[in-house]
Amino acid sequence: MTIQAFSMKTGIPKSTLRFYEEKGLLKSARQEDSNYRMYSEDQIPLAKMIASLRTAKVPIHDIQLYLKADKDKQKRMKAKWIQTIKENQKQLEVSLRYLESDSDEAEIYMFEKPAEKVIWFEAESTAGQFSQEFIFRRKQMEQVQIPIKNTYLRYISGTKKQVKAEIGFGISKKIGTVPIPEAFSETMRKCFCIGLTFNGDFSKIEAAYRKLMQYCMVNNWTPAGSILEWYRGGQMDAADIIIPVTHIGGNQ
Repeated sequence: MTIQAFSMKTGIPKSTLRFYEEKGLLKSARQEDSNYRMYSEDQIPLAKMIASLRTAKVPIHDIQLYLKADKDKQKRMKAKWIQTIKENQKQLEVSLRYLESDSDEAEIYMFEKPAEKVIWFEAESTAGQFSQEFIFRRKQMEQVQIPIKNTYLRYISGTKKQVKAEIGFGISKKIGTVPIPEAFSETMRKCFCIGLTFNGDFSKIEAAYRKLMQYCMVNNWTPAGSILEWYRGGQMDAADIIIPVTHIGGNQ
């Protein structure tokens, strides 16, 4: 059948069919006398499948590979596409919830935090006074020549006068066992976080915690992990208070 008839039967515009042929997805035969594109009845399911994959936002390159793959590989490719779409859907849902939340809280922001390997140490001090613990543990990491990307603190228990916490250092995933007996490692999963930047007297940092938690409660954000103090790089004079609200992907 002609491209006009094929377009009518499939519902796919002629320009799109030409594009599919240009990309090697759907070949046509050529009439010897007129050089018109000609299609057969049994190409209709293939054309509709290609159109369906494009509607599902599957990249052209992936479709090219899919058409050449065996059944097992096609199944694996579909599973990967499904996972990608679910992650995109999750991101859209989180973004929408953030935009619909209390607009007066301009200080509170949302971001996507990548997965990160973290080395943790137990620590005790008064609330907001962990700087010496940070310095001591950082020197230990430097002595064993492990580069540090980020620094974290998460409270475990206690009152203002005596707080139990954990101090963490983000490191490269390539680093294996850390030769410090009291250290333990954990991979923080990729996630969306709600954050609030804190500058000032760290003995009053509890107020920033309360503000962020209040924001989450008012806007129905359910924490997906521990609340953290995040010190970027080597700075210690400012911290981001962050709460993971949605994990991304499977275990990493």
